[in-house]
Amino acid sequence: MTTAEELDGDINDLHDRITTLKAHRANLASILLSQPHLPMRLEQRPVSNERNRRNAIKLVQKQSKRNLENIHRACASVTAYKVKDPDPYAVDDGNVLGVRIEVSIEGKFVETYHVLFNRPNAVHKTILKIHKHTIPPCIPLQPLAHRWLSTAKKSAEEPTEQDLIKFGRHLRKELVSWHLRLDALEKMRREAKLDEQSAPRERSNAEPSVGTVLNAFVSDDEESEEEDRPDEPDGLLKITSIEADAAVREVTVTWSSGRVGVFKVTKDGEVDKAVVRERDGSRSDSVGRRAIGRIAGLVNRLSQ
Repeated sequence: MTTAEELDGDINDLHDRITTLKAHRANLASILLSQPHLPMRLEQRPVSNERNRRNAIKLVQKQSKRNLENIHRACASVTAYKVKDPDPYAVDDGNVLGVRIEVSIEGKFVETYHVLFNRPNAVHKTILKIHKHTIPPCIPLQPLAHRWLSTAKKSAEEPTEQDLIKFGRHLRKELVSWHLRLDALEKMRREAKLDEQSAPRERSNAEPSVGTVLNAFVSDDEESEEEDRPDEPDGLLKITSIEADAAVREVTVTWSSGRVGVFKVTKDGEVDKAVVRERDGSRSDSVGRRAIGRIAGLVNRLSQ
């Protein structure tokens, strides 16, 4: 006789199989309803069942709208939609305008962000105010809103004009630039072969580190070990850590010899300022000059 555990396992397998088959059926239905000649064929009469024909036309129209929305989302990356706030005391009867920003890196969508707007002024229906959003704190959302969605008034009756299109365009640029810098930072860690070392450390820490304390106190034993460590030639120096702030605007690189470099990164991913100091505190101008350039090739330039 089968045990209860075996029966539970068989039931779970059947549930997984049903879920897979439903997803496969939905995929096949989308392919079938997206056929270009299907709407014309459904218009042909007479048919044996008129009710089924009308239902099929509705499904084709619904799929067509979904395909059009997917095209806009894939090509434009910034789309608008309307939602309803369920709060009975919400501003403007709960009418909310949403802006969806989808970020793609190397042909793949990596994240989707939303900004929700409402109309707090019943007189000026075109004035929008940010209601909710999912934008990371390191993105300058409020400065962009102050610039393009200002609610200040020119006079007692006329408010300033808002430009939602420019707001969405600049916000998307900030998000894409941030993700590109994050992607470049991960590539730097892989090039320096730090990905395997940083993964256990990140899992062990409850809070993510956004920087490295350069002047931390060390014990006498640790200080003596560093003094006994022989100086390595520049060609054999190994990068031991690569850290950055949340916005990836300041990158700190530490070498095995005690050398530390701090690099300022622009929004477009350019290293425009660099300060590199040896363990004794002296400044290495030659390494700092080599660091200037794209952040993508920083590790290779520092290894020269």
